[in-house]
Amino acid sequence: MASSARTKLILGSIFKTAAIFALTAGSSILVSALGIGKESVVMVFLLGVLFTTVLNSNYIHGIVQSVASLMLLNYLFTEPRYTLLISSSNDVILLMFFLVTAIVSGVVTSRLQQQRELAARNARDAQILYRVASGFLSVSDKRNIVMRSIASIEEFVGRHSVVSLIGDPDPYALAHEYAGKPGRDYAIRSSAGPIGTLRVLDDQPTLDTPGTPISDQTERIVQAVVSQLGIALDREQLRNEQENIRLVMERERLRATLLRSVAHDLRSPLTALSGAGSLLADEYDRLPDAERKKLAIDISEEIVWLVSLVENILNMTRINEAQLVLRKTDEVVDDVVSEAIAHVSRLMKDRRFTAHLPESVVTAPMDGKLIVRVLINLLENAIRHTTSASEIKLSVRETGAFLEVCVADTGDGIDTSIRDTLFDRFVTVNKGVADGKRGIGLGLAICKAIVEAHGGTIRAEENKPKGARFVFTLPLAAAAADMDESSRA
Repeated sequence: MASSARTKLILGSIFKTAAIFALTAGSSILVSALGIGKESVVMVFLLGVLFTTVLNSNYIHGIVQSVASLMLLNYLFTEPRYTLLISSSNDVILLMFFLVTAIVSGVVTSRLQQQRELAARNARDAQILYRVASGFLSVSDKRNIVMRSIASIEEFVGRHSVVSLIGDPDPYALAHEYAGKPGRDYAIRSSAGPIGTLRVLDDQPTLDTPGTPISDQTERIVQAVVSQLGIALDREQLRNEQENIRLVMERERLRATLLRSVAHDLRSPLTALSGAGSLLADEYDRLPDAERKKLAIDISEEIVWLVSLVENILNMTRINEAQLVLRKTDEVVDDVVSEAIAHVSRLMKDRRFTAHLPESVVTAPMDGKLIVRVLINLLENAIRHTTSASEIKLSVRETGAFLEVCVADTGDGIDTSIRDTLFDRFVTVNKGVADGKRGIGLGLAICKAIVEAHGGTIRAEENKPKGARFVFTLPLAAAAADMDESSRA
C-alpha cells in the first residue's frame, strides 16, 4: 500500500509539471503574438519553472522544466525557427542565462520551501511534544499515569499500545485482547534503571494500515511518551516514598507526644493514690470516719480517672491502627445513657445534673460500648470545665432519621484559641489540655472518630448565655441498611 501511494504521488507530480509546461507554452505563444520581445517570453518560461518547483516541492522537476523550456524557446523563438539550431550568438547567451537562472531559481525556491516545511513540521512536533509532556503533569497514581501514556500513543501516533511494568503481573492496555500482540518494544527507564516496556502494536486503528513502519516523526513522539512515562512514574514513586516518610515521622511524633503526655498525666493521680493510701495505712486508727471516707472517695475518683485514661489510650491506638471494629446491635438508648451516667456519678459531686430522655422507648443501631465511651468522655469533659453549683444537662431526642444527643454545661465555654482544632489529638491551651484540666487531649478526638465511624456527626457550640454544648448524631436506620446490604450480597 505504501508503494501504491508513492506511485500516485509521482504521477501527480508529473501531471502538474506537464500542465504547467503546457500553460507556459501557450502563454509564451500568446505573448509573442502580441508583439512582445523574446526577453519577456523568457520571463514567462522562468515563471513556469518557479511554479513547477513550488507546486512539486522538488527541484528535480524544476530542472526538467528548465531544460524543456530551453528547448521550446530555441524551437519557437530563435532563428532559424522550428529547429533546434541557433544562428545568433545573442540568442545563445540569452538561452544560457535563462537555463542558469531557471536552475538556480528552482533550486533556491525548492530549498526555501523545504526549510519552510521543515520549520512547520518541527513546530508541529514541538506542539505535540508539549502536549505529551503537559498531559503527564496533572496525573497521579501509577495506573492513571500508565493509562495516560497509552492514550497519548493512540492520540498522537494512531496506534494501540501495551505497557508492562516490572513487578506488575498484568499488563496495562485499553482492552485485554491487545496483550500479547506483536509490535515494537521501547524500554521504560527511571532514575533507578529499567522499570518496564511499552509495546507499540503493529495495528493502526485510525489509519487502518496494519504493518506500516513507524516514521521518524512517530519515533520521536513515542520516545517522548516513553520518557515522560518514566519521569512520571519516578516522580510518583518519590512522592509515595516522601508520603511514607511523612507518615512514619508523624506516627513517631504522635507516639512521643503520647508517651510524654501519659507520663505527665499519670504522675498526679498516682501521687494522689500513693499519698492517700499511705495516709490510710499509717493513720487509719487515728483518722475520724469522715476523713477515712473522704480519702476512700478520692482514691475511687483517681482510679476512675485512670481507667478512663487507659480506655482512651487503647481506643486511640485502635483508631490509629485502623482496628476500630464496630459491633452494631439495636441498643436501648436509655440503657446506654444510664450506664454512662453511673460511670461518672461519683465525679458529679455538687453539680446540678439533669438528663432528658424520650418518653417512649427508643432503640438505635450502635456499638453500645463505644457510644458509652463517647458519653463518658463528654460528661467528664463537662465536669472538668465546670465548678461547684454549675449545671450539666444531657438530652436525647429523635430528629428525623437521626438520634441527637447533647451534653451542655454552664462552665467557661470553649477557648477561642482551640475552637477550630477542638477535635484534634493532643490539643492544648494555656489553661490545660483541650478536653480537661487533666488529660492528654484524646477524649474529643476519640468521640469524633467513634461517631463518624457510626455514620454520624459531632460538633461543639456555645451554650447561651454561658458554657458549651457538644452535640452528636447517630443514624437510626444504619442497622437496617447494613442488614439489607448483607442480604443482597
